Amino acid sequence: MGQYFMWVNLDKKEFVHPHDLNGGAKLWEICVNRYGGVINFLLRKSSEGGGGDIHQDYEYAGRWAGDRIVLVGDYDESKLQIKAEKEFLNISKAVKREYYEFIGTVL
Repeated sequence: MGQYFMWVNLDKKEFVHPHDLNGGAKLWEICVNRYGGVINFLLRKSSEGGGGDIHQDYEYAGRWAGDRIVLVGDYDESKLQIKAEKEFLNISKAVKREYYEFIGTVL
């Protein structure tokens, strides 16, 4: 087995789970796979665009910029992952569509 992780936005009460992005949720899996870049997509903050940047309106690009974000494991004593899955909004599938469109990957 092993510990499974997901990103949790404490301010917006939202989360993204790697399994919903068609990926593994162990820390190593997140770190070495391209879907791990979804956090960069969510955290992007820029008033200008350049080459390789976002050139269209996405609902989720930059949505989490400036917020308190944690990558929390299911073994963590805070039980935040359980709380988030019960009480927070799962934005994984919507973010997945936008992110994969942005990086040019077929779902």
